[in-house]
Amino acid sequence: MIDNKINADSGERLSFYQLFDQKNMQVEIPIIQRDYAQGRVEVEEVRNTFLQALHDYLEKGEPFRDLDFVYGSVTINTRGRDNFTPLDGQQRLTTLFLLHWYLAQISGQGESFRQVLSTGGISHFTYETRSSSREFCNALVSNDIKFNALLMEYGIECLSKTIKDRAWFYLSWESDPTIRSMLTMLDAIHLQFSGNADYFDKLIDKDKPVITFRFLNLAEFKLTDDLYIKMNARGKPLTGFENFKARLEKTIKSFTGEWPEYRLSFKDAPVSGYEYFIHKIDTDWADLFWCYRNVVTKDDTFDDELMNCIAICAANFLLLQDAKGSSRLQNKLFGSGGKINTLSFVEYEQYGYLSQPLIIKLIALLDLLRGHATSCSGVSKYLENKRYYDEEAVFKKIIINNSSFSEKMRFHAFYAGLASGKMGAELTSWMRVVFNLTENTIFNTVDDYHKALLSINELSQMDDTILNLLIQDVTIKGFLPVQVFEEKLKAHLLIKSSEWKTAILELESHAFFRGQIGFALKFSGIVDYFNGHGNVDWIDAKENYFAQFKHYADSGSAVFSAIGQSSEALGFAWERAVLSKGDYLTSTTADRFNLLSSRTNKHNVDRDHSWRRLLRQESNVLNTRQQHVKAVLDDPAFDLCDLRAGLEAICTNALNELQFNWRTMLIAKPELFRLCNQGFIVRSTHEVVLLHESQRNHYHSELYSKYLELELKDTGLSYAPFKRHEYKSVRSSNEIASFVFSGFSFNDQYVELQVIYSGNLYYLLCYRNDESVPFPDELQIALESCGFIVLADLDNYNQQDWLCSDDNYVCLSGKPKNALVKISELCIQLLKLRNE
Repeated sequence: MIDNKINADSGERLSFYQLFDQKNMQVEIPIIQRDYAQGRVEVEEVRNTFLQALHDYLEKGEPFRDLDFVYGSVTINTRGRDNFTPLDGQQRLTTLFLLHWYLAQISGQGESFRQVLSTGGISHFTYETRSSSREFCNALVSNDIKFNALLMEYGIECLSKTIKDRAWFYLSWESDPTIRSMLTMLDAIHLQFSGNADYFDKLIDKDKPVITFRFLNLAEFKLTDDLYIKMNARGKPLTGFENFKARLEKTIKSFTGEWPEYRLSFKDAPVSGYEYFIHKIDTDWADLFWCYRNVVTKDDTFDDELMNCIAICAANFLLLQDAKGSSRLQNKLFGSGGKINTLSFVEYEQYGYLSQPLIIKLIALLDLLRGHATSCSGVSKYLENKRYYDEEAVFKKIIINNSSFSEKMRFHAFYAGLASGKMGAELTSWMRVVFNLTENTIFNTVDDYHKALLSINELSQMDDTILNLLIQDVTIKGFLPVQVFEEKLKAHLLIKSSEWKTAILELESHAFFRGQIGFALKFSGIVDYFNGHGNVDWIDAKENYFAQFKHYADSGSAVFSAIGQSSEALGFAWERAVLSKGDYLTSTTADRFNLLSSRTNKHNVDRDHSWRRLLRQESNVLNTRQQHVKAVLDDPAFDLCDLRAGLEAICTNALNELQFNWRTMLIAKPELFRLCNQGFIVRSTHEVVLLHESQRNHYHSELYSKYLELELKDTGLSYAPFKRHEYKSVRSSNEIASFVFSGFSFNDQYVELQVIYSGNLYYLLCYRNDESVPFPDELQIALESCGFIVLADLDNYNQQDWLCSDDNYVCLSGKPKNALVKISELCIQLLKLRNE
C-alpha cells in the first residue's frame, strides 16, 4: 500500500491540456508499463463504456468531472520541460490524448493543438516502450486529416484506414500493438464524437475544464523507483467478469420493485435484493464456484464458470418470457451447436434483458446450487442416486457450456422442481418423467428446446404430484407424443400396485431402453386395453397382462443386453431372425435402408436408425415392423437361456420355408451384415448394394455377387485351375462390384473369370488379358461346352458397359446355385484342358 499521507484529498486537479499548457509537462509512458490496452479489439465493451462516459460529461458540460488519480514521477529533462512518467493513468491519458487530437482536427484547431502538444515535430505525449510508438505520436501530432474525404470500409467512413493510407504512415507500424490499439480507439472516437466539434473548447477551457483528474507527484513523497516495479508486478487489472459484476451490482441497486424476503445470518431484519446479492456473490456463491475454478480454463479463477451459469439462467428466463418463440431472441441467446452465448454487460443492457425478475430467478438458482453444502464441497445434493439426474455431472457441463439441449432441459427442470417445493420421493418421481421425456425426444433446434422448456416449466409449477398430473391427462407439449402417451399410461400402472411399479422401473432402467418401454406395453396388449377403456382397471381379464408384460420385458432385456454394444456379439442372429419374419428395415433417403445392426453415433445413425426408434409406438408402417419383432419373441424356438442358439434356430427354420431372395441371403450369411459398418444398404427393383459406410462414394459391395463369393467359401467348391479369387468392392455409383477368378493361363494366354450381378442375372464373363491374340480353339470349345457364348451374340450386349472386346465369352445364370454349378463345370473343363 502507498504511504498513508496519500489520500483522497491529495493531488492537484488538472485537465489533460493543463498538463502541457500550464504545467509545461512532457508525458512519457515508461517501459515498465504495458502496451495501450483500451484500444484492443477484444475489449470493445470497456472502450465504448469509457468513451460514452466522456461523451456524457462533455454533453452536460458540468466542469471538473474527475477521472480519479493520475500519479507518477516528475523530473526535469534536458529540453527544459518537466518530464512526467506516470505509474497509474496510462490508459486514461492515452485515450485523452487521442480524443484531444481528434476534436482539435474536426474543430479546425489542429495548429493550436500542435503548439501546445509538440515542439519541432516532437510530441509532448509519447511512449518509451517502442520507437515506433514514439514516431507515431510525433507523426499524428504533426499532420492533419481531411475529415471530408475519409476512406470507406464496409460502407462506412474509416478513420484508421485513412491514416494508414497517408504517406507519413509506415506499414511496419501495424505490427506495434500500441499503434494498432490507438487506431482502433480513433475509430471508436470517430463513431462516438464525429458531430461534436464544440467539445474541444470544453476540454481545453482554462478555468472550468469539463474533464479533469487528480495529479499526484510521487517524488514529493520520496518514493523510489522500486515502487514502480512492485506496483506493476502486484497490480492486476479487473477481469472481464469483475467488470461485469460491478456493473450488474449497480444495475441491481437501481431496481425499485419489491424483493422477496432475503435474510443474512448476521442481520436481524430482512435485507434488500441488492444487499443480499453483493454479499452472497463474494461469499457463499464464490465458495461454490471456487470448487470449479479450473473446469473451463486453467487460470485459477471461476470467472468463466460463473458467467456460463448466469448465461443459461438468463437464457432460460428470457425464453420463458417469450411465449411466441422469437427467432431473433433465440439467435442472440444461442450459438452454433446449441451453445449459450455469453453476452457482455453492454449487450444485456442494450437488448433490455436485465430485469428485477431475472435477478430474483438468478438468486434462487444460485442459492439452490449452494444449498447447505459445506464450503468447497461442490453443488448441493438433493437426490439419493444419479439414476435420473446427475447433479454434479450436469452442472459441470453447464458451466463448461458444453451441455446438450436435453441436459439443459433437465438442469432447468431439476431446479424449477426444487423451487416449487419438490423434495424426496416426489423430486425423484419428477426427474424420472423429465428424464424419460428428454431422453426420448430429439431437439434439433433452439425452437424445439424452447417449446419443450415452456411445457416443462409450466408442469413444474402445477400443484400436484407428477403422477397425478399424468393420470389427469395434463397437456404436455414439445416432447415426442408417443413418449408423452407412454408416460401417462405408465403413471396408471405405477400407482396400480407395487408389483407393477417394480417391473416398470426395472425395465426402464435397462441401459438400452433408457426409459422407453412402449414395446412391452404394446406387445402385452396393455396399450389396446388402455385405449379402449381409458384406464388399467382390469380385474378378471382373459389376458394375464402382468405375465405378458414380464415375458416381453424379460425377453427384450435379454436380447438388448446381449447386443447393446454390438450385434456382432450374437453374430447378427437377432437382425437375421427378425428379417426372417419380414422386412423390418428403416428407410432413409431415396432407396437407402438401414439394417439396425450398427451402434455407431457417426452421422446420428444410432439416433435415427436404431431398435429403440423402431420400437416406438408411432405409425402403421412401424407397427408392421414391430410385429416382426414380436413374432421373434413369440417364436417357440426363442430361448432366453441360450439366445444365440434359439435365434439361429429361427433363422434355419425360415431358410427352409422362405423363397430365395435378398432377405434369405442376409439371413444365411452374417458376414453380409459385417460389411455394413453403419448398417446402410441400397435396395431397389434392380439392385441391392451393401454400403460399407453411409454413401456410395465410399466402398460398397453388391449383395448377390458377394453372397456367391461367401457361398463358394462355405461349400468348399474347388476353383482350380484358377489360382486365386478376389471380391472387388467399388466406390462409385458408375462401377459394379464383382467377384474375380485369376491366375490361369493356357498357351501363354492369361484368362480371368469375372462374376457380375446385374438386371436379376449373374453374368459369368470369361476374358483374356491380351486381346491382340485370339482365344485358342481348344479354350473356345471348352467354354462353349459349358454354355458360354460370345459377347457379341448376347441379346442385351449393347446395354452392358463391358470393359473388354466383344469376342470374349459370357454365361448367364438366374440363381446363385446355378452360377456355382457353371463355375464348377468351367473349372473342370479348364483343368482337363491344361492337363491334356
